[in-house]
Amino acid sequence: MIEEILSRFNKCNELWFHKLWVVKYCLKNNLTNIQDLLEELKYCKGSFYKDDRNYHCWNYRSYVIACIYISIRKNEREKVGGNNRVEQNESNNVIAQDCNNFNVHRLNYELSKELIEHNFSNFSAWFLKYSLKESFININDELNLIKNAIFTDPFDQSLWEFYRWFLFQKGNYKEEIFFILLQDNSIYFFFQNLVKVNVDKSKCYNLNSEEISGVWNKQLITMNNPLDNLESYVYIFKANEKFSLSHFTYLKFSLYYFKYNIYEHDKINYGKNILQDLLTGCDYSLKEENQFEYSIVYEINFQYFSKNEHFKLLQDYNNKNRKSCRFSSKKDCTNIYASLYEYINYSNILLSTARNMDFGLLQSELEQINELLYLESNCKFALFTKFEILKRLEKFDQMFQLLELLKNVDHIRVQYYNDWEVELRIQKKIYNYYQDSEIDDSNKVLDLSGLNIDRIDYPLMIEAFFIPKINLSNNLISVS
Repeated sequence: MIEEILSRFNKCNELWFHKLWVVKYCLKNNLTNIQDLLEELKYCKGSFYKDDRNYHCWNYRSYVIACIYISIRKNEREKVGGNNRVEQNESNNVIAQDCNNFNVHRLNYELSKELIEHNFSNFSAWFLKYSLKESFININDELNLIKNAIFTDPFDQSLWEFYRWFLFQKGNYKEEIFFILLQDNSIYFFFQNLVKVNVDKSKCYNLNSEEISGVWNKQLITMNNPLDNLESYVYIFKANEKFSLSHFTYLKFSLYYFKYNIYEHDKINYGKNILQDLLTGCDYSLKEENQFEYSIVYEINFQYFSKNEHFKLLQDYNNKNRKSCRFSSKKDCTNIYASLYEYINYSNILLSTARNMDFGLLQSELEQINELLYLESNCKFALFTKFEILKRLEKFDQMFQLLELLKNVDHIRVQYYNDWEVELRIQKKIYNYYQDSEIDDSNKVLDLSGLNIDRIDYPLMIEAFFIPKINLSNNLISVS
């Protein structure tokens, strides 16, 4: 009856939630099983072919997937508890097989592929790809799919949003450490983003897995930090006085942190949502800190710390290694800080590029975007994607030309591009500073005067971390 009414009023929110209420009722009273829930997913799939952007159906589908995982976990719990009421018959064997074979990532991959082939201008289907596991992604196939769609309709923004995410993948990854410093018997962990680290749970261990006691602290960030002292870019571990970090050759850190924008289909977040009542009698934790907590295990080999007497920077290229990397440690640099700059710059580019990308692939994508721009020279989405690629390839002169084009094509966002231009001029000045530096030229000044700089926020100018003399005159910076 509900489905018959939905065929006529498919965007009635009350109908979808009533349908979900029926599913929940059947689950709580053991009137349904995973096979029925899989049929619900097939119903959703059929609904998408009629209205592929039906938010209510997408929302209902996500609840059904959560119900499937709840059902699977309850079945596992009954098996562990030795429930004698479960009869070993053919029907139960089929259900058990369905539970074992259920893979939401494969299901989402197949659904997104079919919906995009049906209508490539389907933002919901492209968005579904954001949560796919890397093992399901064939780089060449995905790039060919998205570029075929882009060349068909280069002004469809949803296509470019996914394309940029695939190349640079921001937002849905777990955090990575930007770089690490050793100073005053303390380890400084720098992040690219504001991070809330659970310092009470984070630990440090030696080579024998023995805990090294110490005190955790963080740099207080007040500007552009809505959570004030709860998050920071920099966390510090200071070892107790009985431990001298300089005597160690190896340490392992287990850092626990919170992140709320990682979407994982197979991780059920029960707290305060509509499915919580299905967990009556279960021992699943509902605590928020367990739902959104992730960990970083970072091993530090002390031989990779720089020998610079002022800055002990961990230059562990192996830990950050990705395929076809064009960077390598400059052991014969003329400037004593050049290798430190190179490592931070390398880390910065690496963390803003997708894991499945290398610089050869980015160069290839750049050439194909140029082909598109030859046909559609005013496509702002193509221009901005080209700008993002050039930024990672450090082709500054081309970037400045591109910004001028973007200002003309997308004049509503002129100030946005002006801000980008200021940041680029800073990065180019720093880049040139190290390219031109001579041995022990401590009197050389990084001239950033007259660039209209109005703020110095982390991580802006982080590449200038090791430059002793900087000229910031004739800018818009005010002392507050």
